[in-house]
Amino acid sequence: MRIYSKILCSFLFVFNSYAYSQNNQLSDSIKVNLLKEVTIKSKKVELSNIKKITKKELLKNQSTTLGDALSRTPGIQNSYFGPNSGAVVIRSLSGNRVRILNNGMSMNDLSGISPNLNVITDLDNVSEIDIHINDGNVLFGGRAIGGAVNIKDNTVPKEKAPKTLSGFVKAEGSTNLGYKQSFNFNGNIGKHWVWQAGGMNRYNDNIRIPGNTKASLAYDLKIDDLTSSMAQVHVEKEIIRNLTLYPYISQFVLDKMNDPKWGLSEADLYTFEERSFIDGVYVSNPKNSLYIAGQPANTPLSTTIVKGITDYATVKRGIMPNSHAKSHVLNFGTSYVGEKINFGVGFRRSYGYYGIPGFALRKLPGHTHTHGDGYTHVIEGESVYLPINTESESNSLIIQSEYKPNIKSIEAVRLNYTLQYSKDSELIGSYLANKFSTVRQNVRLEIDQKSFSLLKGLWGADILTQNIDGSGEQRYIPNNKSNEYGIFTLQQFTIKFLKLNAGYRHDIVQRRAMLTEGYKPGRGLAGGKLSDRNFNLNQFNTGVQLNVNKYIYLRGSYSHSERAPDINELYAGNNHFAIILEENGDDRLNKETSKTTEIEAGFNYKGIKFSITHYNTMLHDYLYLAHTGIARSGGFLVKEWRQSDTKLTGWESEMSYNGKINKNLNLHFGSYFDLVKNSNVSKDNLRDWAEGAYMPNMPTSRFGISGGIEYKKSELSITFDRYLEQRYLGKNINPEPPMPAYSLLAARLSHNIIFKNYKIEYFAAGTNLLNVEARPQNSFLKYLAPLPGINIALGLILNF
Repeated sequence: MRIYSKILCSFLFVFNSYAYSQNNQLSDSIKVNLLKEVTIKSKKVELSNIKKITKKELLKNQSTTLGDALSRTPGIQNSYFGPNSGAVVIRSLSGNRVRILNNGMSMNDLSGISPNLNVITDLDNVSEIDIHINDGNVLFGGRAIGGAVNIKDNTVPKEKAPKTLSGFVKAEGSTNLGYKQSFNFNGNIGKHWVWQAGGMNRYNDNIRIPGNTKASLAYDLKIDDLTSSMAQVHVEKEIIRNLTLYPYISQFVLDKMNDPKWGLSEADLYTFEERSFIDGVYVSNPKNSLYIAGQPANTPLSTTIVKGITDYATVKRGIMPNSHAKSHVLNFGTSYVGEKINFGVGFRRSYGYYGIPGFALRKLPGHTHTHGDGYTHVIEGESVYLPINTESESNSLIIQSEYKPNIKSIEAVRLNYTLQYSKDSELIGSYLANKFSTVRQNVRLEIDQKSFSLLKGLWGADILTQNIDGSGEQRYIPNNKSNEYGIFTLQQFTIKFLKLNAGYRHDIVQRRAMLTEGYKPGRGLAGGKLSDRNFNLNQFNTGVQLNVNKYIYLRGSYSHSERAPDINELYAGNNHFAIILEENGDDRLNKETSKTTEIEAGFNYKGIKFSITHYNTMLHDYLYLAHTGIARSGGFLVKEWRQSDTKLTGWESEMSYNGKINKNLNLHFGSYFDLVKNSNVSKDNLRDWAEGAYMPNMPTSRFGISGGIEYKKSELSITFDRYLEQRYLGKNINPEPPMPAYSLLAARLSHNIIFKNYKIEYFAAGTNLLNVEARPQNSFLKYLAPLPGINIALGLILNF
């Protein structure tokens, strides 16, 4: 922290000296000037269903995770594994089905292996985020079967800086989510070289919430055994049998009661059988003197009396336990920017240490005790529940290049390379449970073909290698290697009112697991054989857009996507304490296939934009982590990876208006809604019994409205989101209970000034202003932790 502060202070000193040496005054460029919309004809293929999140939109929200930052986009929700870990959920799909990229290159994202392994992101230094919802499979492979998120930043500068030195410094503090500082500096060196450096530091202590950290269901006397495990509570209960329903007493039990090899007790005495089979002959059972004949047929055989419900570990009302977090990101790079050749290199480091609002059982180390008489003996350590923590660090070397040859058929050639070394550790308290050391290399080639006639296109190839070595006393995945090779093309044909897209990709995916000393394979369906697997995958998408007139359009698309099972789905075994489960993979699993049809209609007229989309996705051999109905000591439910067919259907719609009233006043409004159903169409009796008609833990339907006003140098924006009670409920063996509906209100007020050549923005922002208890239905921790309570942040951004 001290080193980080010294670096920041040094940059500020250099910048301050430079700024005051300048004679020219900056013009007032903060004033709101709404420019006319200009259409730029791109030479690249324009994909049909990309949602773009601008830097301005990212700066407005007070998000701490990538999933939260994108969660107000129709079709996109946050997985919410506590306030410090949130993956992107696209139409109910996440983890191994949503590829996270940085400037088009695959990032180390282990959220599909364990949802607590968060992608540490510096959102203040992100220039734009592209969300590929139904057409990322051709560009990025089967891991994007549900979609892809491409985070664009300036680690490797792509163009000359606007001045010799420019950038920003940002600082904010809040009432509930700690504080954050960030900065970015960039500049030019000579005629062709450009450099940049940026960073972020964030910290918060345990977060306040409006009520109990656990849902009221956790303390309901009717709570079932599986739900009590997920809610991390002990239920002390007594089962009293209704002895008046049993007409007989077992003679066999009377005779064998005192024989220890039978393990019988008084609970086994009472029976409906008239005779017992003893030593080869049937004997009559004596009558039960307590028996009462003629009772109703639905009279219960037993009554359960709950004597008490206690938490695994002590929790405090109004505080989310173990919700602390600290993280930092540092990046820098330089590029040569020429007329035909661009070449640059950059480095990015991220670090995060944060808690998960849950607890895991660990046996503490024992110790040796010596008495006064010299007698020495070993005292075993006690078993206690300790908080779950995560520590993640990642270091990336990034090389990017572009060449624009002067030939007829090729517009540009891009060759990029990323080497990433990461360590992700899961801890019980301060004890290491397991650690993943990941080395990932990605090479990507893209070739833009020159437009000719009505056709333009893109060709490319990908190579991705990933080695994961594990360590720790609770490893649940063996050491493994993955290799992925892909080639692809996208083509677009355009005439006046019609646009046709088509793309194809072929991938070869190899999975290998190594049985090393100290790792014990799991007890799943495959028996822990850890077999090598090879997959050939095909991706295809096509779309058509018809411009009815200059205001109205219709769009339709179809995509076919295939995904290879990931390493946890194939090879996981043993206790996965971070999600409080025993997780078992199956190395015989097939590839997963998705077929999606989508239709959209929309219009754009004088600042008013509207669109509505309906989609239908059939997922064959859909992979899911299934309940077995078994629970082991320590509260670990036993689950295993299985496959069966699933159908996704849904609607998405959004409307916006952005209009300039006069030269000083600008208004903008927006609204959206989305709905998704993840239905069981497998006709699988085991899935019907365990998961029900719908997949459990699915995103709920919701709608939102927003509005804002910009007047001179001030801006106010307000958002309201309503999350409805889930109607499409699955099962966790027992029926899944719906979480209550809730509403989220957020606002941001900012004002800009110019002071001594600096552009300064002051802002105040608030989230969950209604201070409601909000528990997302799709969160695996919904019984353990709600969303953070009300938070008010104050800050400033200094631009130069």
